[in-house]
Amino acid sequence: MSRKLNVLLIDDDAITNFLHKRTLDSTQLTRTIQVAETVQEAITLLKNPGWAEQEKTELIFLDLNLPGLTGWDFIEEYKKIESGNDNPPVIIILSASVNYDDEKKAKAMAEVAEFRRKPLTVEMLSEIINSYF
Repeated sequence: MSRKLNVLLIDDDAITNFLHKRTLDSTQLTRTIQVAETVQEAITLLKNPGWAEQEKTELIFLDLNLPGLTGWDFIEEYKKIESGNDNPPVIIILSASVNYDDEKKAKAMAEVAEFRRKPLTVEMLSEIINSYF
């Protein structure tokens, strides 16, 4: 893949974000990596009108268990701002949840490409890139 991706990590755990950023950086497949620790912060980043088209978020890794609003709440808010977008970002739920209902719910949502278990690995990232980009 020659082009580099703009990635948004949505997770409230600083250590997880650090490790996932390192994994992304090690692949040299990213142009930008932004981190949001809350749903509100993530929505603000996605709605930022100052972003140029080439900096538009293309891949989102979303944790479900966030403080206040959850990953599911993010998807509901996301639907409102991304409706009509011809090229929406790929959303990968990246969670430590072992609740089968979470995985089942994610698979039923059109906005969610995949449900994966933490941590993000180079192999996982490679599979995702090959599948969606």
